[in-house]
Amino acid sequence: MKKLQIHNSLSGKIKDFIPLDDKNIRIYACGPTVYSSPHIGNARPLVIFDVLFRLLKTMYPTVIYVRNITDVDDKINAGAKEKNISIKELTDEVIKEFHQNIELINVLPVTHEPRATAHIKEMLEIISTLVAREFAYVADNHVLFRVRKMSNYGMLSKRNLDDMIAGSRIEIAPYKEDPLDFVLWKPAEIGSPSWDSPFGKGRPGWHIECSAMSKKYLGNKFDIHAGGQDLIFPHHENEIAQNFGICDCVPANYWMHNGMLLVNGQKMSKSLGNIISLKDILQRYDGEIIRYVLLSSHYQKTLNWTDEAVSQAKRALNRLYGALELSTESTVDENDDSNISEALLGNLNTPLALRRLHEIADQIYKSSDQTKINVLSERLKNSANLLGLLNKESKSWFKQHDQRISSEKIEQLLAKRQKAKADKNFALADKIRKELLSDNILVEDTKNGSTWKILR
Repeated sequence: MKKLQIHNSLSGKIKDFIPLDDKNIRIYACGPTVYSSPHIGNARPLVIFDVLFRLLKTMYPTVIYVRNITDVDDKINAGAKEKNISIKELTDEVIKEFHQNIELINVLPVTHEPRATAHIKEMLEIISTLVAREFAYVADNHVLFRVRKMSNYGMLSKRNLDDMIAGSRIEIAPYKEDPLDFVLWKPAEIGSPSWDSPFGKGRPGWHIECSAMSKKYLGNKFDIHAGGQDLIFPHHENEIAQNFGICDCVPANYWMHNGMLLVNGQKMSKSLGNIISLKDILQRYDGEIIRYVLLSSHYQKTLNWTDEAVSQAKRALNRLYGALELSTESTVDENDDSNISEALLGNLNTPLALRRLHEIADQIYKSSDQTKINVLSERLKNSANLLGLLNKESKSWFKQHDQRISSEKIEQLLAKRQKAKADKNFALADKIRKELLSDNILVEDTKNGSTWKILR
């Protein structure tokens, strides 16, 4: 069987995945900071690494997937104050909405979903170890990590320490030994959550949270750490530093990072007013359409979210569900999902996997053998399951999404196609046929002219 190959951000190369223990695969992914509804950019890693989770589960006996929840943060404090509710009320509300939304985009439940506030003890244990080993120091009621104590700091982001200082716009705190040192523990602020500690009442810094939770559930060393490219520096770089400070090792063997998501070619921002929340987009489109768009570009590349991308995803799903509707009964398919697996084993190539789904659909549409159609339909469903797609009954899908073009429009397009054929413009004729097929309208050429039928 072909091995899984993944791009490791640590080495910058695509390598064969060699697990630490081939009976227990361990993955950690950075989850949401629960101050408000996640946006579609946040949804991208959820879907991408859900596909990875699905794939690994077909290959190994046990896959432990940990995705944390950050429920202590300045933005959470500000959000609760703005809504005039308690911090717990806000975080509980956002977490509930988060679970409801990711279920709609068919993201499987993870093995463990720890909250930061439930792991303060573990954070303080790590901080105390770092202080004892002189990787950290106490200054002005803060505990800070000594970045220069770690000789290979910057190994993940490939950054040079001196260049970091030269390019820094951050005002240097007077209590820091070095401008690059980062906070592990900060003093309590009035009205904000705080906990007792050997260093005074306060709360943790962001980076220590993930180190503590990954260590508790996966150990000092685990297989894969996943997240968005925006987390490489400083978050994941600092996780490595913290872990190195307590056990002289990098926590994960493989680091996977997904690319940015743009909206109409622009980065999402409040100033542009183009932030699309997952909650809002789910009120407009089926979660499966959203998922298809998020899988349509390779995970390492930038994905551009546009109305056209959404329309293409809907047409593609109509076509796939239309192929399933041609089946008359469930059957057993010995080939199962091998072609899709092969695509995903190649560094999680979801665009190729989607193309493979459409290749199966092509075979269904071209076949006149009902037994073969039934077998291929089963293969299509099994294959799509690895991508978290086609999880509905085709009839219910079309009942919800049946907004096909009118018969009058179909006849107009057929007349245009007939003229194109007469003019020997076969490229245009084929384009019109494919356009109709994307709306689940099958055109068949006979000696008496062209006919069409709805694929239901």
